[in-house]
Amino acid sequence: AFARGAAGAVVAIDVDVPDDRWIIRVQDTQEALWQAAAWCRQRFCGMPIAVTGSVGKTTTRQMIHTVLGTRLQGSASPRNYNNHIGVPLSLLQTEPEHDYAVLELGASRRGEIASLAGLSAPRLGVITQIGEAHLAGFGNRRAIAQSKAELLAALPSDGHAVLADDPWLRAVADNCAAPITWVGANANCDVRATDIETAPCLLTFRVSGCPFQVPVWGRHHLTAALCAVAVGRLLGFDLDEMSAAIRDFRPVAMRCEVLEIRGATVINDTYNANPTAMQAALELVRDLEGQGRRIVVLGDMGELGEQSSRLHWELGRKAIVIAGADMLIACGQFARYVTAGARSAGLAKSRAIPCDTIDQTLPYLGQAMLPGDIVLVKGSLTVGMERIIK
Repeated sequence: AFARGAAGAVVAIDVDVPDDRWIIRVQDTQEALWQAAAWCRQRFCGMPIAVTGSVGKTTTRQMIHTVLGTRLQGSASPRNYNNHIGVPLSLLQTEPEHDYAVLELGASRRGEIASLAGLSAPRLGVITQIGEAHLAGFGNRRAIAQSKAELLAALPSDGHAVLADDPWLRAVADNCAAPITWVGANANCDVRATDIETAPCLLTFRVSGCPFQVPVWGRHHLTAALCAVAVGRLLGFDLDEMSAAIRDFRPVAMRCEVLEIRGATVINDTYNANPTAMQAALELVRDLEGQGRRIVVLGDMGELGEQSSRLHWELGRKAIVIAGADMLIACGQFARYVTAGARSAGLAKSRAIPCDTIDQTLPYLGQAMLPGDIVLVKGSLTVGMERIIK
């Protein structure tokens, strides 16, 4: 760290220190990190906003930051800083004069959201959607919803919650003492999208008659956009200025990032994967117009526990039923379950290819991909699907 320019270091071991640097010696570096973050939170007078959910946390966080940043000063969690290390590091970025801080909270088991919310003390909580993620730690969607509801329980009565129109969230809404703004496309939503349309790199809709144009691929970004609109409205923004702000949104890399590679349209969605996010990506493949074939390259979905085999088989089936894939290349420990599901939906065995490693996928894809094809590459971070894009 010193070699890379660090001015100082907080350490739990004795180290040699250059003459112009310093160390603070502690017993537990993680506890020291949390104490430093708690100090930053105590001196922060702006609006702390916490974002959680099974899918779309990062996109929602960035859309909120895009809207609020047009005339307020604030910070947002960098990259995937949403765990017991990332959240305190995000808090360390806050400054007393900031108007807001958008913090992303993640969890793989019960109690983690409560702990992170206790540290960050949000006054505004946002939950995107309840999906099938981290099932190894939670077991089922009910447990996932109850875990996300830990954020609701942490909000003060004079705070506010912004929730996606999700039946699982409505089931746990009683945990919230604060007022709730519901967002979605149904008539019972407080912030409601109408006239929803998608086009290449464009999602359009209206809220109370005001048109919005978001430069993203796929309808599944609607929840993130509506959450940003709801948060902005709570902080005093009007619809017209939010519409202008959100037109400048730039998607986070490796999340539904659409590229042209060798004349083919390639969807780089390699940041992470769970069944809910996989289905959204497959729907995007379905909705894209192209002259060539649809090729899906799917890596393992992590942390699904005892349901892993079934959900990977179902993923393969959905690749055919939803996306209409002409060719499927699966990679990882559960690749053969994915290809079995695809074959059960009618894909020829020769076009459903299981691979154990990333390196094995490259010759198949390299020979198959032609100009005009639509190619989806998606899988959990642990598989390293981004290597295929490179």
